[in-house]
Amino acid sequence: MWGTVLTLALVSAADPVRIGIAVLLFSRQRPGLHLLALWLGGMAAGVAVGLGVLFGVHGLMPEVVRRVQFAATSSTAAFFQIAIGVLALVVAASVTIGFPAGQRTHVAMSGDDPPRQGEPTGFSRFLTRALAALRSGPPWTTFLLGVVISTDFRYLIVLSAILAAGVAVADQVSAAAAYTVVALAFVEIPLVSQVAVPGRTRAVMSEVHDWVSAHRRRVFGAIVAVLGVFLMAAGISHV
Repeated sequence: MWGTVLTLALVSAADPVRIGIAVLLFSRQRPGLHLLALWLGGMAAGVAVGLGVLFGVHGLMPEVVRRVQFAATSSTAAFFQIAIGVLALVVAASVTIGFPAGQRTHVAMSGDDPPRQGEPTGFSRFLTRALAALRSGPPWTTFLLGVVISTDFRYLIVLSAILAAGVAVADQVSAAAAYTVVALAFVEIPLVSQVAVPGRTRAVMSEVHDWVSAHRRRVFGAIVAVLGVFLMAAGISHV
């Protein structure tokens, strides 16, 4: 049981998409606050789902995992993953090379203003607004993002393994808690660093903030590209 829990927790913590999201948060004002909100969202999801499965629907868990696993490995799901992966690569290309260097992108406070000549329109404007939302959204949106990224299939596999092990309730809760804590290491490390060495951490955060702010489209594009490659590889492996 513990081998499965820790292995999948480390895989989740090293997920490049999750790390990319944490890096992208450095482009926001007060990145520490948003990192904390992301961590709280992840912890809230981990506790709620864990307790719900371990003490609520534990009898249905093996069947749920079996059905989800069957759906995820079916040929239909494989082609869907490939299609979404291709779409993600197109989005990544639109973000990274669709905006030439030096081209100014105006994001109006109101969507009623007509686009000026030379400015991106349509899909490009949508991507620009999405990036602006990622940069300036309130902490509660980051909290919800933490909830979403923490409730994935890996956690269901971990909870299924915990239930199948037949250990005491205290050990089940400990294992679920250990997975959640380790899986959130990508955000816990900078938070702990901020408490331990606040001056140095603030300096590093400031440098990362400036760099990500200057290259946020490329960072966002890289995250989406990695997700696209991952989905395509997963889909191809099940065709």
